[in-house]
Amino acid sequence: MNSRMAIRVIVFLTLTGLCVADSKGNLALNAKAVQSSLGHPLGDAQHAVDGKRDSDYFKGSCTHTKTEFNPWWRVDLGNIYTVHSVTITNRGECCKERLKGAQIRVGNSLDNNGNDNELAATVLTVLDGTGTFSFEPVNGQYVNILLPGNDEILTLCEVEVFAGSPTQNLALGGTAVQSSTFDGLTAAQNAVDGNRNPNYISRSCSHTKMDKDPWWRVDLLEVYMVTRVSITNRGDCCAERINGAQIRIGNSLENNGNNNQLATTVVSIPSGDTKIFAFQPVKGRYVNIFIPGRNEYLTLCEVEVFNTRDPEGGDRMAIRVIVFLTLTGLCVADSKENLALHAKVVQSSTHNPLGAAQHAVDGNRNSDANKGSCSHTNSEFNPWWRVDLGNVYSVSNVTITNRGDCCKDRLKGAQIRIGNSLDNNGNNNALVATVLTVLGGTQTFSFEPVNGRYVNIFLPGNNEILTLCEVEVFAGNLALGATAVQSTTYPQSGPQNAVDGNRNSIFSRQSCSVTNGDRNPWWRVDLLEVYKITRVSITNRGDCCPERINGAQIRIGNSLENNGNNNQLAATVVSIPLGETQTFEFKPVRGRYVNIFIPGRNEYLTLCEVEVFSGE
Repeated sequence: MNSRMAIRVIVFLTLTGLCVADSKGNLALNAKAVQSSLGHPLGDAQHAVDGKRDSDYFKGSCTHTKTEFNPWWRVDLGNIYTVHSVTITNRGECCKERLKGAQIRVGNSLDNNGNDNELAATVLTVLDGTGTFSFEPVNGQYVNILLPGNDEILTLCEVEVFAGSPTQNLALGGTAVQSSTFDGLTAAQNAVDGNRNPNYISRSCSHTKMDKDPWWRVDLLEVYMVTRVSITNRGDCCAERINGAQIRIGNSLENNGNNNQLATTVVSIPSGDTKIFAFQPVKGRYVNIFIPGRNEYLTLCEVEVFNTRDPEGGDRMAIRVIVFLTLTGLCVADSKENLALHAKVVQSSTHNPLGAAQHAVDGNRNSDANKGSCSHTNSEFNPWWRVDLGNVYSVSNVTITNRGDCCKDRLKGAQIRIGNSLDNNGNNNALVATVLTVLGGTQTFSFEPVNGRYVNIFLPGNNEILTLCEVEVFAGNLALGATAVQSTTYPQSGPQNAVDGNRNSIFSRQSCSVTNGDRNPWWRVDLLEVYKITRVSITNRGDCCPERINGAQIRIGNSLENNGNNNQLAATVVSIPLGETQTFEFKPVRGRYVNIFIPGRNEYLTLCEVEVFSGE
């Protein structure tokens, strides 16, 4: 069974106040809209959410206020969403310049008609046609377009609002090449490393030599219907060099791919900014950035490529049901991905430009601090680093990559703290784990799920330096509440106990699964969809018999032959101490079924919790 027939039910448990919903579609479509005034009978506020991008005002699909002070338009999304982009279609047959300076504001307040909510983006140039404005995710129910000034008219021919996880960046980590390479800091691959740092010295920008017709190309490996490309321009100088660059997409490598279809042209990108170029779908495997007709340096600090899902593809029958169980207020969101990736981060101090806080969430586990992918504070009292997940999650695992080229011992004693408070910069939040030994490489810390928006790494002590080469944060146990079966069942110890979300390891509490003393006992959970599994956590029995789990195999795959026990071996349990939870990490294994299997002996298989995580 593949994902197209799957029904995913995501339950958001509402505990104290803020429910953040999830959506992949245009949230504004046909939603309730209002505006400051009605300047013309054809200019109703509702016209901007009718699903039509027709930019001819007289076709009756645009809004229009009176000439007034600070005109505004607002859409009510009907729920709180984590909004990450807004697409605006401007009037086309006249008056395009009127929209310049308009502000996009997102939030939950109706003070000043919603115009005091957080400023997410500004229309800085004359918008010709349709433009997409992407920004750091902002939680809100209301999206306002505010045009500050005297004697202004606000006209909008369509407003589209998008939230949830943005479509996957197809270029991330792809194979990139360029016409030439300026120096050792500026490889083509830097433009697809997931890091938007626009400073040349950060080693996260590609850079050609002064070529005639310079170009850069990424290979997506498969053919996609590409609809958007984001480019981050250099920020420390030379912003004008990108002007006139062409985005070309197709399947040919003739002329290095530069003869493929022209999708759009870059007029300009402000210094250090990221700009999204949206266009009609273009089918292709290769995406080129190409500056024709002049001698130029081509510098790209990040290129991101996005596609529209193929309506004939595997998701077309998928139904995503979001159930809100309103208990007392705070909605805990769901995720199967690394929540920290490219999230907003800060630290107590920054040693040098190579040690920016953002480097710890750039998706790169490179542990050589000189490669520009690690954070680094000054030597100070109680240094700290913090990531804002943008929402409240039930966090259960944090993965840390330590510096590898020197100084591994510095991280010993670091604390992982999670919560919703920024008192003491978040360092007073709940302590969930401590780095007790010298951490070599990458390690995952698992703990009882803790609800929180902020994850801090806090290193208590005098004259300490905190360096983090990657921090990954995970919530959303794939196995939680899923259907489980086992070879046999000992009384009051059904297989479902191992996926009930309770790590209580005492047998009498009836939260552990137990088989009889079977030959080759096994337990299996059905995830309903195929995932790339990278981690499984097992909680062992705590009141006796911890040695029974020794030698258990974790097997993952899509087959039910031999009850799933012939699927790929991902890891073997050597031992798990009495009552403890141990996380087993391995290279991604694709599968729907996860088995715990003890081969070759008669044994009781006891599992007090099994948690399954995907690295996707």
